[in-house]
Amino acid sequence: MSLHNTPTAYGSLARTLHWSMAVLMIGLIALGLYMTEQPDGDPKWALYDLHKSFGVIAFALLLMRIVWRHVSPPPPLPAHMPPLERAAAHIGHGLLYLTMIALPVSGYLDSAWGGYHISVFGTFDIPMLLEKNKALFEIAEEVHEFFGNLLILLVLGHAAAALKHHFVQKDDVLTRMLRG
Repeated sequence: MSLHNTPTAYGSLARTLHWSMAVLMIGLIALGLYMTEQPDGDPKWALYDLHKSFGVIAFALLLMRIVWRHVSPPPPLPAHMPPLERAAAHIGHGLLYLTMIALPVSGYLDSAWGGYHISVFGTFDIPMLLEKNKALFEIAEEVHEFFGNLLILLVLGHAAAALKHHFVQKDDVLTRMLRG
């Protein structure tokens, strides 16, 4: 089992980062949808704190993942993929990364401009470098919600494409991320 990616498979670090982030992102989406529907009060704010803590972890893993992609590039797409499908795969991955960056950035701005702190599991706080600003808070809140909804669509599309490759095209696109 190789740590690095190879021309035919993802290495153990890329797979670990991918699946850890997949679980985190799906959990953050579910928690975000649930917590925003709760009545105001301490239980709701505790869920927000949990969402922020896991969001910080997801952002740290994302940064590791971006660095790792440069250190150990992913395997190339299958040679049989048509150009349009290749373009869709590159655009889809680009949008996933853009969205995974935009979510914690807009979450940070939402908290800072809303006058809220970000404490990571009560162990340390992320410095708030911006002053409270109600108008910008409302914009950041909308942006965060937009990218959260976009992430739902992108994750569903990503999973559907992987399953299509596995069950319809019967190639190794999914298995190289499962087994390496």
